[in-house]
Amino acid sequence: EPAMLAPHFLDDEVGQLAAALDAYAERLTHLVRRDREFNADVSHELRTPLAVIHGATELMLASPDVSEKMRQRLQRIDRAAQQSTHLITALLMLSRNERGTGDTNLLQLVNQLLESNRAQLSGKPVRLRAEGDATAKIAAPEAILSVTIGNLIGNACKYTAEGEVLVQVGHDSVRVVDSGPGISAEDAAHLFERGFRGTTSAGTKGAGIGLSIVGRLCELYGWKVNIAPRPDARGAVASLSF
Repeated sequence: EPAMLAPHFLDDEVGQLAAALDAYAERLTHLVRRDREFNADVSHELRTPLAVIHGATELMLASPDVSEKMRQRLQRIDRAAQQSTHLITALLMLSRNERGTGDTNLLQLVNQLLESNRAQLSGKPVRLRAEGDATAKIAAPEAILSVTIGNLIGNACKYTAEGEVLVQVGHDSVRVVDSGPGISAEDAAHLFERGFRGTTSAGTKGAGIGLSIVGRLCELYGWKVNIAPRPDARGAVASLSF
């Protein structure tokens, strides 16, 4: 509850102003509490059907009668359900302004994210690979890292028509190097703003929300993120430091 100002002043113009500020602060507190409760309720309601989807796909994948083509489709559904669950968790933590706990292996998570993006390349001649420290772990929930790194990888895959997307995993950092059209310094300065879409975004889908979520998560955890032109070749480099 907000501290009350009015009791500390006389019943004059200043006291009336203090009372008005108290009432405004109380309304804001009520709105914030209501939004947090709503976000928690929505998150709970969404997790239930996603858990049903995950359970159903697991059962179907366990059947020996499933064809290879159907198995790939089921795996794609399962990955999408997992990504949605991670996103819900990340948004809930943002709305509460709280950090979760965890101990996530970076390279293992990156390989899972690459596999998910590999299934969505739609025949584009793009190679996806990862390299780096197999022992690197970050003290944060898998859901948060999945949303953060997943958006950076997905962004690189979206803009790379051919060539390679390479993810380099360090002890306390991740770099996503692509061979796409690159990025201007002007676009780079606004990439993590909500709704911003760069000058090279023509022909791609999205509302410019993903990277803004990445920026907010990095603020919450004290991480640093940026996307810049590759210094040695065509393309861009997304750098995430923990």
